[in-house]
Parts: sequence; structure tokens; C-alpha cells
Amino acid sequence: MAGNPAKPKHPSNPVGQTKKIREARRDWAAHIKPIQKWLLQQFEQIPRQEIASNVGKLHVNLYVYQISAERLNAIVAELVQRVASETTKRRWLSYVREAYTQGTGQQVINLQNIAGEQYNRTLAEVLRSDSWLTRIAMIESRVFEQMESFEGDTATDLARVLRRGVENGLNPREVAGDIRARFGVSQSRANRISRTEITQAYRRSRLDEDADANRRLGIRTKLLWFSALSPTTRQWHASRHGLLYDQDEVREFYSESANSIACKCSQASVAVDENGEPLNPKFVEEVRARRLEQLDG
Repeated sequence: MAGNPAKPKHPSNPVGQTKKIREARRDWAAHIKPIQKWLLQQFEQIPRQEIASNVGKLHVNLYVYQISAERLNAIVAELVQRVASETTKRRWLSYVREAYTQGTGQQVINLQNIAGEQYNRTLAEVLRSDSWLTRIAMIESRVFEQMESFEGDTATDLARVLRRGVENGLNPREVAGDIRARFGVSQSRANRISRTEITQAYRRSRLDEDADANRRLGIRTKLLWFSALSPTTRQWHASRHGLLYDQDEVREFYSESANSIACKCSQASVAVDENGEPLNPKFVEEVRARRLEQLDG
């Protein structure tokens, strides 16, 4: 008789990865805070002259910033260099690789449990395989490109705020506040990217190994959905808890809209018969019952 997959360690956060996500966020904060301090210092050092002006019935104070175009361009160029960080990108890639490797390891154990001797590979063999190395290389390449784009956008936004303030003669306090706000936006976006990419790597690894077992060994499986079922869980995520899906259905779900952003769901392979029915229906019903209990509550 087929064994059961392991349930998520933390039902309120099936995908886990909290520590990696927290460390990635700290890395970005540690990288960006000194840049914020530097840029504000550069701005404060620009000589300025306050000029009173009447616009209709309004009394407006404008500021003339005494800085050459060459010097302003030099500050922007250095800003771009400071924001771009190979060290930060490498550390984020290490979190993604760790998540993908962890998911692979858990899926190997899971497949051994549900398929027994039919699944005949060890984790070491999987991690050395050309197919696994190709998959992780593709994921790391995509995340690296996303991080480069994120860093570029961050530098562009900050440069735009600085130039607008200087060229339009805005109040220095307003410009400094806008700069701080843009750094805050950068941190928020980094938080979202870290959660999305690390959890996606974990889920993707389990899907990939499941697909490999289906294709290479002929193991029949479907994917049992685990949702957090917390107050903040999106309804269309919670409604999937305890239901079975095939590979294409899961991948399609995460390719649509913002379904992958901040998603705590995970999926586990269960053995099914030739009609797609679970070999251990009692286990599936037990998982599904939790969703019904939440709905009744």
C-alpha cells in the first residue's frame, strides 16, 4: 500500500522558508541603508539659495541649487554603482538555491514514501544529475536578471527624485523626505521579491522532481494542495486546500496574475491509480476536512 506524504511542518505557513526570507530582507536593508545615508549627505552638501516669489496671490519660496550638471551627473553615476551589488545578488541566489535544494530533498523523501522501491534514486544522485543542475541554473539566471532589473529601477527612481528636486527648486526638506520615501519603496519591493522568489523556488523544486518521477519512472501522482487557511489567505487560494491537481494545473495557477506573490501554499505528491484517484483517500480526506472546519468556523 502506498505511503502518505508528509504534511507541512507549520500548517499556518505550509511553504515555510521564513528564515531565508528574513535573511534576504536583512541583506537588502544592510546594503541600502548606507546608500541612503550617503545620498542624503550628497544632497545636503549642495549649496542652495532661498528665493521668495509671488505666484498670483500665493507667496512661494523657491530654492536655487548651486550645482553644475556635471557634478549632478557624477552623483547619479556613483549612485547607480553603489546600488548595484554583486555581493547582495550572490547572497539572494544562495537563498534561492537553498530553497530549491531543500524542496528537492523533501520531495525525494516524499516520493520514496509514496512509491517505495519504484522510486530508486537517492538525493545525492538527484543533485548530481544533469537535469537538476540545468533546472537550478535556469532559476538562478532568472533571479539574477530580476535582481539586476530591481537594482536598476531603484537607482533610476532615486536619481529622478534627486534631479526633480534640484531642477525644480523644491524645498530641501521635501526632497529629503521624497528620497527617504523612495528608499522605503525599495525595501518594500525587496521584501516582496524575496518572499516570492524563495518560496517559488521551493515549490518549483517539488514540482520538477514530481514531473521527473512521472516521466522517467512512470510513477502516477497528483499534487495535494496545502493552504495556510489564515485570515489573510486569499479566498481562491484557501478554496484549493485538500484538493488534487495535476502538474499543468498547478503551474498554470502560479503563472496567472499575482498568485505567486506572498503565497504560503505548498503542494505534496500523492500516489494515484490509473483513473487519477488517490490510493490513500483517507489521508486526502483528512487534509480536506481542515478546510471544511475553517469554513464552518
